[in-house]
Amino acid sequence: MSTEENKALIRRYIQAIDDNDSSDWTVIDEFVAEDFVAHNPPLPGVSLDREGLKHAAEIFRVATPGTHEIPFQVAEGDLVVSFITGRGVHAGELMGIPATNKEIEMDGIVVHRIRDGKIVEYTAVMDVARVLGQIGALPGPQ
Repeated sequence: MSTEENKALIRRYIQAIDDNDSSDWTVIDEFVAEDFVAHNPPLPGVSLDREGLKHAAEIFRVATPGTHEIPFQVAEGDLVVSFITGRGVHAGELMGIPATNKEIEMDGIVVHRIRDGKIVEYTAVMDVARVLGQIGALPGPQ
């Protein structure tokens, strides 16, 4: 696949996540390889494989329903780097923090590796502290 096709795959994948409104995450199988592995710190009780990715998607669907935007992407070879902004509402428990119903916004940089038209690896850096401040779990700026 070309770098443009790889970037389009990631945009379709993010849109499919946003469009899913149920606990059935089989849609992820269309985009993510069976031997997928994530390289970021896991959420408690969530594995770093494809099933863990589905589990994490459900956690965030319930806890912070919303949408994602990809302001820009770069790609080289089999790698796609995306700057992603997620926006939603803290509507359910998130990592032990009860719902606040506050609006949240988080930026992240995500690197996906593509093989044979599917995502095989994922590494992400997310601004979690910003979200924790938005929901009152961390003190805000002084």
